[in-house]
Amino acid sequence: MAAGRVSNLQDNPGGFVRRAGFARRCVAVAAVVVVLSGGRSAWAANRWPDERQAGPFFCHADFSLEPYEALLSELTRLQDDVVRELHVRPAHEPIHVYLFAKSSTYKRYVSHYFPAAPSRPALFIKDRGPGMVFAHRGEELPIDLRHEATHAVLHGALPMVPLWLDEGLAEYFEPPSADRENDSPHLRAVQRSLWIKGAPRMDRLEKLTDLAEMGAGEYRAAWSWVHFMLHGPPAAREELIHFLHDIAARAPPGELSQRLRRRLPDVEAQYVEHFRGWRR
Repeated sequence: MAAGRVSNLQDNPGGFVRRAGFARRCVAVAAVVVVLSGGRSAWAANRWPDERQAGPFFCHADFSLEPYEALLSELTRLQDDVVRELHVRPAHEPIHVYLFAKSSTYKRYVSHYFPAAPSRPALFIKDRGPGMVFAHRGEELPIDLRHEATHAVLHGALPMVPLWLDEGLAEYFEPPSADRENDSPHLRAVQRSLWIKGAPRMDRLEKLTDLAEMGAGEYRAAWSWVHFMLHGPPAAREELIHFLHDIAARAPPGELSQRLRRRLPDVEAQYVEHFRGWRR
């Protein structure tokens, strides 16, 4: 992703980030982003059949987007939600979204322009230019778009985001807004795991440097710490916001686990209490 390294944090320069929800793995591979213009194919040379703007998102589709107007409006609200919840600035650059009616067309397009990309149902790609989201029409298109759009908004506003936090935030914002607090598919699994494992270690998540290292358990743990910070003790939310402010200012932010522990010495106990007592 963009810009230079911040001390103690792992960035992912020039990589792919794909959606890896509750039971899917993520894969990151290096890539050089090409300019999608200049007549390199019919896709690049011609206008797309339907093109619309939704806030910072410039959407290009090979099918009519009229039935998806509500979803596109939701992308605009998604950026507003991220800005409001995390106190980050809006994305300072356009975000291009490329949508395909068929999975086969999507796969051909991605393999043509990004031959090193893994075969996945959705991708967020960012190198030196604006972020790009690629997806195809299907049952999970709304989830895929919200997840990848969250990555795009974060990396359009910040010079970098730690890997685990980037994915935890994307997991948090991928459900419809009304379901984020209480109806994530992660919630019940996190509550069940408390009785056996207790709180997952944030410092272990902070050591992950490759998306291939993140399985379903790591995604669930990352989501749970985001939920705790946004809906738990006010001091935890404040520390998350200050942490992101330091990143935006390109000031070395340190490790979020240590910052939280200084504010909340019993942070793991408060995490456990948060989820054991959480009810709709």
